[in-house]
Amino acid sequence: MAKINKSSLYVINRIKLKRLVNGDSTRKLSEKIDKSEGYVGMCESSAVVHKYNSADYPLIADELGCELSDITPPDDWQVSDSHDKVDKVVVSLSDPAFVLKVLEGIKASPKAEVLEDLDKLYKHLALTTKNPEEITVVKKVWEEFN
Repeated sequence: MAKINKSSLYVINRIKLKRLVNGDSTRKLSEKIDKSEGYVGMCESSAVVHKYNSADYPLIADELGCELSDITPPDDWQVSDSHDKVDKVVVSLSDPAFVLKVLEGIKASPKAEVLEDLDKLYKHLALTTKNPEEITVVKKVWEEFN
């Protein structure tokens, strides 16, 4: 597992949450911000040190339809030494708590209609049979959510 600074990990996880709420695949968000098709996927991969360039934060926030403050650490964030690294644990749809945050975000968004049907939700989240654990967790949380 790669190691990055806490602030970068926070941004990666917030962007992933907003991306999923919006229904953007990693490839689609990469294209929206004019990066290579694998850019967002690399940022979200726990296996590599890759992270978002802070110069791109405003563009990413704009494309996600949110404020810069929605994807960056809050003002009261405990600043850490930039040399201190943490494991790059990127949030996942195999985590029920994260799935619940995504569903709550979708419900509060203009995309709320995708919550009416599980297949629409799977499509919105770009879920495929490649990760059956995510499908199982999303289904379970969705059933409890509705």
